[in-house]
Amino acid sequence: MWGWIWAGLVVGTLVGAFFLGRHLWRAGMRALREASRAGEALGSASDRIMASVAEAEAHRADTSPTMFDDPVVLRERVADQRRRRAERAAVRRARQEETWRGWGTQAWLDRRTAEKASRAGGRSGGRAATRPRRTANL
Repeated sequence: MWGWIWAGLVVGTLVGAFFLGRHLWRAGMRALREASRAGEALGSASDRIMASVAEAEAHRADTSPTMFDDPVVLRERVADQRRRRAERAAVRRARQEETWRGWGTQAWLDRRTAEKASRAGGRSGGRAATRPRRTANL
């Protein structure tokens, strides 16, 4: 009798080891595939970074000394930079205000009411008209 019990235990252990090994093999293969995809993504990202760096090197901003340049030209350059900075700030502020409006309670309530109305759609009378009310069984 004990022989059969031990044989069953050995067979059960071998079956469990098979399933564990298969699971580990599949997990390892998935990890290797993901590592391959990550390597490809890193390679394409490094190519894009190198292209961006090359473009930035080609269009490098002038940082030469301006001590003897015409002050009028320098003031115009500073005014132009300030104007572009103000334009970027205005665009950024408009984006932020739109986001902030979305955070308000009234905006949330309006969106929620609109969602409920669109879900209700063609229902007349709301929920009570489509489903009978439950009553307590006595």
